[in-house]
Amino acid sequence: MSNNNVLGMALSIIDKHIHLNHKEIARKIYAETNYCDQDYNKFIAVITSGNLTLREYIRKRRLFFAASELINNPDRAIADVSLEYGYSNQTAFARAIKREFGKTPAEVRKSKDSLPDVRKVLENYLANKSRLDSIIAKLERDDLSNTDWHYFENFIHATDELGFDTATCCLISELSEKLSIPFAYLIEQCFEMAIQYDENRDEEIGEIVDAMEELQIEGQDELDALCQYYDCKWYDLTFAMVKMHQLGIDSEDELDRIWKYYDCKWMMGDPYPVTREMVQDYRRKHS
Repeated sequence: MSNNNVLGMALSIIDKHIHLNHKEIARKIYAETNYCDQDYNKFIAVITSGNLTLREYIRKRRLFFAASELINNPDRAIADVSLEYGYSNQTAFARAIKREFGKTPAEVRKSKDSLPDVRKVLENYLANKSRLDSIIAKLERDDLSNTDWHYFENFIHATDELGFDTATCCLISELSEKLSIPFAYLIEQCFEMAIQYDENRDEEIGEIVDAMEELQIEGQDELDALCQYYDCKWYDLTFAMVKMHQLGIDSEDELDRIWKYYDCKWMMGDPYPVTREMVQDYRRKHS
């Protein structure tokens, strides 16, 4: 088998079994090529100068097929497509499509634009045959019998079941070696920490949403602008600060003068009485 066919066969196996999970695809590849997931991961990473891994390639390829299905079968429910391609949660599928193509599933279906095909991108990297030959030769010199399959299973579990990306798993693996801590144990501890972080983050997001509603902040962009303008955190903002920024008022003193000039009355829950027109009118009369 020629060197080009080694990778070409793996890419064809991936396309043929794209509906399977990563672990099952990796086993199919090993059964037919005698190279394991880790071998191809290194292989692709070297070819693409670190821009792509096998797991990332499979993820992108799966999304390409899913998006193509949305375009080619416009009457098919998005939820059905997401389930077919391994997304039990339609929200997660929508986020994945948005990250990959910059559009929601509905927008992809409506636009019918040509989709970026990662297989073509990878094949372009293979144009330098001498580089490919040297990588293949190195892999052929390696003794695959020394592969740590137990580690391999833990690595797959960490990516498929726990949701860690390949780069993160590699970092955790290196840390486990330095600290002499079993990789499987450390990956589980990292997962527990990630859950705790998400719980804390969800709680904070809830508090932010409540604060935005109370302060009448219209969206995340306005919140970011306010925090940048006042050089403060979201929890430091006050209702007066928000209204001053919205109305273009320079200081609390100016706000107080406008209130007194127009004899404004305001209670929580009522529409705020000061408008931009009033601010501009006040400034014209007191310039």
